[in-house]
Amino acid sequence: MTFEQYLQTRQFSPHTIASYCKGETVFTGWLQQEQIAGEEATYTDVLAFMQYLQGIGRSKRTVQSLLIVVRHYFTWLIAAGHREDNPAAGVYVRGIVRKLPGNLLAMDELEELYRCYQLQLNVDRAKKLMLGLLIYQGLQTEEFMRIEAAHIHLKEGKIFIKGTSYSNERWLPLQAHQVVEWQQYLTANRFKEGIFLARPMRKDASAQNISNRMQHMIRQLRRLNPKVINANQLRNSVITFWLQRYNLRQVQYMAGHKYVSSTERYQRLNKDDLQSELQKHHPMG
Repeated sequence: MTFEQYLQTRQFSPHTIASYCKGETVFTGWLQQEQIAGEEATYTDVLAFMQYLQGIGRSKRTVQSLLIVVRHYFTWLIAAGHREDNPAAGVYVRGIVRKLPGNLLAMDELEELYRCYQLQLNVDRAKKLMLGLLIYQGLQTEEFMRIEAAHIHLKEGKIFIKGTSYSNERWLPLQAHQVVEWQQYLTANRFKEGIFLARPMRKDASAQNISNRMQHMIRQLRRLNPKVINANQLRNSVITFWLQRYNLRQVQYMAGHKYVSSTERYQRLNKDDLQSELQKHHPMG
């Protein structure tokens, strides 16, 4: 199995595969120049590669992007049985500022949206289910088009979310009221694929269909709460709430984050919000 074939098994897009293969060429070219076999490369060698990139003027973000490729390269070698460890695991570039999510909604605000959405706006059950998956399971818009009837396990009260090129697959529990809603919906809508789509579509058309429905839903939600911005804001609010109840690794799994650093951003946000509240209400403020 070649590196390109490995990436294909991970279901990366053609554009990402082409970009990663180009990055692999940069890394393997450096390994060859340094007379280092990929099967024998060490953590120190990874750091030396980073220094080499910085020395030829590559930006920190470019170095970080190539490190992602290097991690996949070693994972490929592991899958092929050529080595047992990934020396690039956990290696990141310092000094890259990652934007923290803001303008979050509290969980009681999210649940109020869920309670009022179908009642006040008279929307169909499919949209109510989609909103529930945003608020209680923290799904990303792209993940909706991957949901199939077989992924809804009502007896166990859980749903399976397929992984993507940038998110992990996971099983998530459903709220009791969601189970009831799903039971009614699945009985009336027995689609073979694309459970939120009325008929089979091309992949690109399916994505556009879901995106349009999501945008329309957000506009409706703003009528209930003007603070609503977009679907990402709802997901960010949910993840931040989870971190108040569960440990970091649990939230990483629930959010589908490939790297724990993605989840750690929200921990910092919680601390920043707490400090902001203390400053706002402190008697000496």
